[in-house]
Amino acid sequence: MKTFTSKILTFLVFIFLSSPLFAVTISPTVIDINSTQKIVTLTFINDTGREINVQSSALLWKQVNGKDTYSPTNDLIVVPAIVTIPGGKSQNFRVTKRVLDGAEVEQSYRLYLEDITPAFVDPKKTDPGIFFKFNQNLPVYYYTGKANSKNSLKVSFCSADSKQTCVRVDNSEKVRAVLNNISFKSPDGKPLDNVDANVNGTILSNSWKEFRFNTPANKSDTLIIKSSFGDFEVPYKK
Repeated sequence: MKTFTSKILTFLVFIFLSSPLFAVTISPTVIDINSTQKIVTLTFINDTGREINVQSSALLWKQVNGKDTYSPTNDLIVVPAIVTIPGGKSQNFRVTKRVLDGAEVEQSYRLYLEDITPAFVDPKKTDPGIFFKFNQNLPVYYYTGKANSKNSLKVSFCSADSKQTCVRVDNSEKVRAVLNNISFKSPDGKPLDNVDANVNGTILSNSWKEFRFNTPANKSDTLIIKSSFGDFEVPYKK
């Protein structure tokens, strides 16, 4: 069995005969299962002009010592588990928890949709081209608790080289926190736009992650943290 890491890194590119460029659309890209929405419909639109064979699997997602970890699980049910989607058509997948028990702390998973379509060569065409196979990796969350109006994050600083800043974000809440951006605050109160940060990510419940980014030459003594728990400022310490 392939590890989840290898699946993420695997980007299958096959050389076939040339064909027009089409797209695959998936919605929603984040799946939330809760007490009011026990079954979520995921729509896979195939506009590639060819049929695609899709096989689903699920993995339990945790963050241990700041690192994402994945392990096989049968907690999720995905219907259909394997299907052929004709070109120009769409397919609905139903996603739910196998046991819809109470979850006072949010449970996190990854839904993996693997393109297992066999290699295809059109005998009517002779010009070589590039054909892409994409595997989809979507987050799934299950939570039946109540929203906490006092959500907060703990921000501290970790070791980094002289040109970088390292920020550690601890999430002690019962639900995930989504980090949207980190920036420095300029003397006039506006965020500096010359930070090569691209800081974003998800910190699962009762977990932490570290984020490293380049420190601007004209940094200030305040960081602006933008997250799903709200925006707030943190004194900068190097």
